[in-house]
Amino acid sequence: MEGARKIVILLALAAAVPATAETFRLSAASSASGICLMIGAATYRVATGIAPPDYTVRIDPAALSPDIRIHLAATPDEADFVFVDDDKPPSCPAGRGSPIKTVKVSTSAAEADLVIGLAAAADADYRVYVHSERLSPEAAASLFAIARRPAALAGR
Repeated sequence: MEGARKIVILLALAAAVPATAETFRLSAASSASGICLMIGAATYRVATGIAPPDYTVRIDPAALSPDIRIHLAATPDEADFVFVDDDKPPSCPAGRGSPIKTVKVSTSAAEADLVIGLAAAADADYRVYVHSERLSPEAAASLFAIARRPAALAGR
């Protein structure tokens, strides 16, 4: 019965996603560190803390000049980008011939490759909706932002 309920909820959620929203596949292992975001030819994963990350993203709601401003939408209808995991624990494979890039998410990193400012919907560069039991909206926004970082920051 619980499985049927989840299917109905997922179908209802899928129907609610607007046609203009871009949806990306999240794959998850047993924890947030195993969650991957595959965009194009690249795969991004939340850093485990064991090895140095490829990128550090600082989320700073008070940043005066963030690199990217993101609004965490309350519903898929409000979002430009929708992230939904599927309750299955698949592995985190390398993205189509490219290595997995790890992303450290921080609220206090002094040295960050990208600074995300949380913004009201009208002021945001992107509006992101996240429905996940394993990944926080801030972590999903960080993975997305590093994948979509402005061209001026892409060489960092």
